[in-house]
Amino acid sequence: MDDYFKGRGSQINTDNKFLKNKYVTEHDEVLDEPLLSNEKTQIFYEHPKKIVNVVKSPDIPGMYSMNPYQGCEHGCIYCYARNTHEYWGYSAGLDFERKIIAKPNAPQLLEKQFMNKNWEVSPIMFSGNTDCYQPVERELKITRQMLEVLLKFKHPASMITKTI
Repeated sequence: MDDYFKGRGSQINTDNKFLKNKYVTEHDEVLDEPLLSNEKTQIFYEHPKKIVNVVKSPDIPGMYSMNPYQGCEHGCIYCYARNTHEYWGYSAGLDFERKIIAKPNAPQLLEKQFMNKNWEVSPIMFSGNTDCYQPVERELKITRQMLEVLLKFKHPASMITKTI
């Protein structure tokens, strides 16, 4: 059990299909010992220009989504959002759980979206890509602030979360 990351759904960093090059650790001695590195979770901040996204799917027509975070420290191995982390240059494996991208300007962007005269009210799906109530939410409170904006405008929304 020493070779196991407790609380992590993934135990390795998988290859990123979008990257041509990658850093690897080479053992000159050709040892077959695992090189485990249980790094702490890192938070990166991204400041997008918009937070509401159009879902272009024949299964869910006319739907919108918003994600205050990318990556998810819950680390559910079955999560369908893992592969989206590769777009950021990270792995869908351990990086998905240890490299969380937060969007601190999300509440302001949401309010700006609602103030747009062309905005037509339609339900917005919260966190269709990662859990908006993952551990970092306790300190950053981005989801809470976004919910306050939704309440202020009495705007319909739905949420996917594993947190009870």
